[in-house]
Amino acid sequence: MKGSVLMAVINVTPFTDITALIASDNVNEGDVLLLEEGIYFQTVNISKNNIRIAAKGPGVIFDGKSILLVAFTLSDVVGVAIDGVNIRHYRVDGIFIEYGSGNRIINNIINNVQNNGIFLLRSSGNLIWKNEICRCSNGVFLTLGSTSNWVIGNIAKECDDNGFETEIVLDSNNAFISNVSMRNVSDGYELFGSNNLLFNNLSMDNAFGIIFDQGRDSLAIGNVSKSIKFGTHFITNGYINHFAGENSIECNRRKGIEILGQLGMFINNQISNNTDIGMELTDTSEGNLIINNKLVCNIPENIVNNGTDNNLVNNIEEPCEPCETPNDVCDNCPDKADNLAF
Repeated sequence: MKGSVLMAVINVTPFTDITALIASDNVNEGDVLLLEEGIYFQTVNISKNNIRIAAKGPGVIFDGKSILLVAFTLSDVVGVAIDGVNIRHYRVDGIFIEYGSGNRIINNIINNVQNNGIFLLRSSGNLIWKNEICRCSNGVFLTLGSTSNWVIGNIAKECDDNGFETEIVLDSNNAFISNVSMRNVSDGYELFGSNNLLFNNLSMDNAFGIIFDQGRDSLAIGNVSKSIKFGTHFITNGYINHFAGENSIECNRRKGIEILGQLGMFINNQISNNTDIGMELTDTSEGNLIINNKLVCNIPENIVNNGTDNNLVNNIEEPCEPCETPNDVCDNCPDKADNLAF
């Protein structure tokens, strides 16, 4: 309640100018705009805090017809929710948040958008949950100091660039949890910045898998990387104190984990059946701890250490079985990603 005004549920049709409605005195903070099913050809600019926009059914479709730029723009607002909307054929972004915080982007389907499915710029504390993004340039893209966001349970597939990305070193303290990134032209996950969390995600059949670039103190725990074409789990030179634990890295076409960084810790990872080195510490790596990892049938070697003062402790290395290659095992692996449900 705001003063003596009761929060309202307002029915909206495709003929409603939603931007004008939100800006009018007929909509107050906390109101719910309930979208009737139909095709909406419009851009919605949300100018008030705590507006909730929810689809009444699965047939709520925002179609930019390759003419309009963005479906929803949230500029300098707090507490806005967008739930259950289908977005397609916009020339720039599906949902764009700038200088926003505490917004909730939930259960939306975004496809065939030319730039980003969901784009956060200088925005913090937002929830991006259970969205499915397909055939965009990037799936979920954070930049210019977007921090402390929660990106959970989303699918990004068949994008022309990356599935999930933080772009610069200021994009820190973000959490990526239980997402799926598959069949993207470039990276499954590319994370710049410090203290980002990558937990329980799948990266499958992307050109590159997981890249940590420019920052420190980020964590990768319980992720699965499979069928990656080039770099699978890559830590760049100068990245300090990266932690990677209990990741499964199997059946990839290049190296399992490639470490160029310093003072990292790699524990209890399963690295198997990769058609290149299982784990390589390059000549720039220094002071990393490699402990209790299991490496099986990586060709030509399970571990190569060309760095300085790296400590390898209690790792298990197993060769391929006689007459076996990684391809013999991987050709029989089930396609896990096609059976995932959120």
